[in-house]
Amino acid sequence: MPGSPRTTCVVTTVALLLLVAAGGAQAAVPLNQVFTDPFTNGTSQHRTAVEPDTFAFGSTMVTAAQSGRFFDGGGSGIGWATLSSTGSVVANGVLPGLTTHNGNGGSFDRVSDPAVAFDALHGVWLVSSIPITSSVTVPSVVVSRSTDGGLTWGDPVNVEVIGIEAAAVSYPGFADDLAGLLS
Repeated sequence: MPGSPRTTCVVTTVALLLLVAAGGAQAAVPLNQVFTDPFTNGTSQHRTAVEPDTFAFGSTMVTAAQSGRFFDGGGSGIGWATLSSTGSVVANGVLPGLTTHNGNGGSFDRVSDPAVAFDALHGVWLVSSIPITSSVTVPSVVVSRSTDGGLTWGDPVNVEVIGIEAAAVSYPGFADDLAGLLS
């Protein structure tokens, strides 16, 4: 008899069993660790990788994240990993030349906000980030480049940052594009 308490109870029980079974299936998804925080300095939190960014092109995926997070912002370095189309790690490490921690070769105390991109025209992987000084200021934007498919990375180079006015002069469509993004 439709609408009876017994029918309602059976339907509710079946629905709950289906939800429990579906939840169990989601938990079975395997996780791959692609990077481990190598930093040991006493000024930041370790075993951390935060604020990640990932980009894929063709059969390659590159990810980058802050490693060794400071309580008030930034990390001891930028960790990276390059993965194949199957999700296996091909190479990983820390971008060189950014910070003073663990012999990284850089001059900055911290670094933050990694963003991954691929220059398809030149076949170059890019990771931009912002270095942070010991007085917690941001002096520039830097880009690290990989010309071998994300296997190794060069020291960062400074990026020339131009203001909105300069961009509008050098690219006439800039104002229209900006207005479209902000609306």
